[in-house]
This record gives sequence, structure tokens and C-alpha cells, in this order.
Amino acid sequence: MISDRFTTIIRDRRGRLAIIAAAVALLIAAAAAAYLALGRESAGEADGACPGSEVLYWYDPMVPDRRFEQPGKSPFMDMQLVPKCADEASGGVRVSPAMVQNLGIRTTQARMMDIAPSVHAVGRVELDERLIAEVQTLTPGFVETLAVRAEGEPISRGSRVATVYSPELLAAQQEYAALVRIRGSAVTPSLREAARNRLRLLGLPSGAIQRLSRGGAPQRTYPVFAPVSGIVREIGARPGAQVTPGQSIVTLADLSRVLVIAQVPEVALGNVGVGRPAEVSFPAYPGETFEGRVDYIFPTLDPESRTARARITLANPGLRLKEGMFANVRILGTGGMALVVPSEAVIDTGRRKVVVVRRDNAFIPVEVVTGREAEEMTQIVRGLQPGAEVVVSGQFLIDSEASLSGVMRRLNANAPPENQQQGVAVASGVIRTMDTGQGMVTIAHGPVPMMNWPPMTMTFKLAQPAMLRGFTPGARVGFSFRKEGEAFVITSIRRAPAG
Repeated sequence: MISDRFTTIIRDRRGRLAIIAAAVALLIAAAAAAYLALGRESAGEADGACPGSEVLYWYDPMVPDRRFEQPGKSPFMDMQLVPKCADEASGGVRVSPAMVQNLGIRTTQARMMDIAPSVHAVGRVELDERLIAEVQTLTPGFVETLAVRAEGEPISRGSRVATVYSPELLAAQQEYAALVRIRGSAVTPSLREAARNRLRLLGLPSGAIQRLSRGGAPQRTYPVFAPVSGIVREIGARPGAQVTPGQSIVTLADLSRVLVIAQVPEVALGNVGVGRPAEVSFPAYPGETFEGRVDYIFPTLDPESRTARARITLANPGLRLKEGMFANVRILGTGGMALVVPSEAVIDTGRRKVVVVRRDNAFIPVEVVTGREAEEMTQIVRGLQPGAEVVVSGQFLIDSEASLSGVMRRLNANAPPENQQQGVAVASGVIRTMDTGQGMVTIAHGPVPMMNWPPMTMTFKLAQPAMLRGFTPGARVGFSFRKEGEAFVITSIRRAPAG
């Protein structure tokens, strides 16, 4: 009986021990699961620190050279460590494709082109005086008929302009005709040739001389023909008027070629030279450009308008260009091939010039050195390679929407000290400790956007120890400071309202 009861007690204790052991095992399993879940949650937080990118390391913004493998509190400052994302390693930021479309961001490629200063001027169409011809008679006479009656009439080359009666030329024809009719040795060939040459010198056409040689009768009048095609510029003698050798009956202007005289400003004369190509456009023919070259630069300068005249010769098919028409002239220079981008793509900060470059989905600010500007293009001397995709529209919106300003500040921080802007930052916080003897104060402050600082606690130096008079630890203050060497110096401090 006793042994049976003892055995029952033993069995009951063993059952309770088994139950306790099972409970302990369950607790251990739950703890392990919670630990793993916590680890997964921490890993998820780490992964979420850089959306769409990898966390390279963690760092303290006040001591950026020290790197940490895990997130946590900084050993240097009372602040959390900041993740360094892979897409920030190159100094770029990412903007979603939807944001790129919403911001209207446009890009283009840096390319090579001949960058040269172009000179813009106004001009006027004038006749080419080298193509003006005079229709004259070589012997005294009288104009009997005239084929043209008014200035501006067109006339073609070889057509008859006028008929002239010349008593002297008529007498010379009669003498030559008489010599032709005489046969035998009474008239030598040299005598006939001398009479023929006299007719040529008096201006008788060769056809009329041939007719006299074949026994034809002398002509009372002889025709005068146009040496070129053109328009009648001036009529010098009307029908019935007497003309003398050297007097023009009609002046003809050939319009197959015209001149454009451009008024070049004095300051641009150094970029204009003989042989430079020129593009000429006319208000009468919008969208059409005539090409020519500068063939002469006049040696004088207009003292009132301070302009010099440059002559450009243009072909005039169809006689479309009229004397007196105004023209817009662009004289092209030659400066050699250079890498260029649109001028609107260059951001001038005042101390340096920056171009935003797109690489994959990242936008990266690149400091460049620029050269000359021509036709809304800017030469890039250093900083870019041909084919680089640069942002030409929306780069300032990227700055506001994608926090590119922080990247710009990091770019500024990496610049040489003489190029850094010495600014004054503003912050607010709570005084933790004060040391008026050393002129030091420790403040737990909020974020400082200008310095790219998160909230933290740090010690500042005072510009004047008396600035803390009336303050006590725990006081909420607003203050301004700047960096002087390795220290951050408070230049002004004031009380701030609670909250």
C-alpha cells in the first residue's frame, strides 16, 4: 500500500517536471522568435534608410571620416548616426521618373562644335558698281531712235539700244566703198586695210564692214548694242540729241549680283575679316537665308554711329533682291572645335559654375570651367566629356524637390578653403551646460539646414563670454554661429519662447 502510494507520488512529480520543462522550452522558443523578429525589424529599418539603394556605412556628420557598420548613437555627439547611401557615394541624388516628368526636366548631350563669336549687323542692298556699263558712241553724231524710254526698264545683252547718225562715219564708209570698187593695182591691199581699220575705230559694227567689203552700200545710221543684260540706270541722250565721243547714251546696271553693305559696330571689328562667311536674311523673305562672304572692309569709320562698313557680295537669281532693301547680317567667325552645352544648362553660383549631369536615374552636380559664349552655347573648358547628358530645363526644380541643395553644400565643403563661402547659420535649442570662464556653452539644438546637421547636442565657443549674462541651464535660446577654423563660434544669442 505504502509503496503504491509512493510510486503514484513519483509519477505525479515526473509529470509536473515534464510540464515545467515544456513550458520553459516554449518560453525559449518565443524569445528566440522575438529576437529574430527584432533582428528582421532592425534590418528592415536599415534597409529602409536608403529606399531603392544600399547602405554603405553609417557616420556622424560632425566627424564624417569615421565610419560605423551599424546604426546607433554617435560616440562623439548626442545624436543618431546617419546612413551613407550607395547612390550618394558619387554625390548624386535620385528623382523618380514620375517626378522627372512632372518637373518637365529636359536633357541634352554635350557636343563638339565650332565655337566662334558671331557679329550681328544691319545692312542695305546696293548695286554692284563693278557691273555697271555705259553705252556710248565713238564718233560725233545725233541719236535718231532710242529703244528705251524710261529708267528701270530691262534690256538684254546684244539687243539694240539706239541708232546714231554720224556724218564722219558716213564719209568713212563711202571712202572704203570706193576703194573696194576700184580694181587693179591702183589700190593696194594695205590701203584698203587702213580704211577698214578706220571704220572699226569709229565704232562701225563688224557686220556692216563685211557688207561694205562685199560691195554693199554705206549706211546712213548705225546701231548701238547693249554690252550686258540689266536695267536702264540712266538715259544720257534722247532722240534728236547730239552726242560726242565719251558721252553715254544709256547707263545699264547688271543686277545678277548685288552688294550688301553691313554696318559693323566698332567694338566687333576685331571679329570681322575678309573672307569670313556671312548669312544674310531679309524681312521680305522670312525663313530664307542667303549665303555670302565678306570681300572688303571699307577703311573709314562713321564718327557718329561708330560703325564700319563691310561689303558682302550675293548672287541675285531672279532679281529678287532690290536696291535699298534692308538686311539682317550675321558674320560668322572661326574659333576652332570646342565642347559646348546650352548656356541655360550652366548654374552660376557666383563663385563657381555647375552643370547637373544625368547618369542613369541619378542627377549629379559637376563643377565646370567655362569659356566663351556664342549663339546661346557655352564652351566647357574642363569638367565634362563629350556625350555627357546635361539638364537644360528643371535643374532649379530638382534643387528644391530632390534636396539637391544638400549635395551642393557637400560640393562646397569639398572645395578649396579659399572658394568656400563663410556664412552664418541660425539654430535654436536648450542650454545644457555653461562655462563663462572658458567662454563655452553646450546646447541641445534642432536641425541646422545650412550646415546639413540633424538635431544633436554639441559645445560652442562664445564670441564674447558676457553674452551668457542672464542665462541659466535649461533656458531655451535662439542663436547664430559661424565656423572659425575648427571651432563653431556663437555670434549672437537670445531667449526663445517655450515650445
